[in-house]
Amino acid sequence: MIDRARAALVRVTSPLVWRLPGHAARKLESFARAEEGSRIDLLAAAHATPALARRAAYLRHALDETRHAQMFARRAGELRRARGQVASGPPRADTEALFATLGEVRFLAFVHRGEQRGRRQFEIYARHFARRGDERTAALFAGILADERQHEAYTRALLDELCGDPAAARRALRRVGWWQAWRTWRRAGRALAHAIYATLMTALYLIAAPLAWLPLRRRARLARARWRSLDGATDRAGR
Repeated sequence: MIDRARAALVRVTSPLVWRLPGHAARKLESFARAEEGSRIDLLAAAHATPALARRAAYLRHALDETRHAQMFARRAGELRRARGQVASGPPRADTEALFATLGEVRFLAFVHRGEQRGRRQFEIYARHFARRGDERTAALFAGILADERQHEAYTRALLDELCGDPAAARRALRRVGWWQAWRTWRRAGRALAHAIYATLMTALYLIAAPLAWLPLRRRARLARARWRSLDGATDRAGR
């Protein structure tokens, strides 16, 4: 339900958001980083899984993610250069060690949900850019969609296999969905806490800055008074 609501929001906001100056390049770069992060997680999964067939599947998926990251980064660079900007270069991403954190069943559920969400979004984006007449960006999303559908299908098949039946797989997907919602909430909370902290510290600095001048002004007045006293003493001694 959450993923469908997100897709509906994407469908409504896409005509406006993608037209913001410079947003398209930034958005494509974020997709490139996401694909690069997925590649790292899948390589870790291929290394850790005990099944040779799943290892091969994860490696094929990782190769696809590598290609997708390069495609998104390349198109983002083209859009930046069209605006007279410098391309950002190869995508950089880190990893949360999801396979080790979640275990293989929940990792597969996580990847399946991500591929399903990506497929829904990319379908919307492909249609959006086709309507706008941006054939290069529309073709980019359309080309990646074929892989997304295959990834969505194979991860669900492997999840059913590991869980033993589709009902258990659905339970795993629900659990991972709640875990993702919790993780998103925590991230939002941390981001909000950082923003509040930065705002409070800025306000404190603005309030405290004038107060910091008070001791300096007092010292300056005392120094001037001493100089006047010394000057007066010098004048009297001269007379």
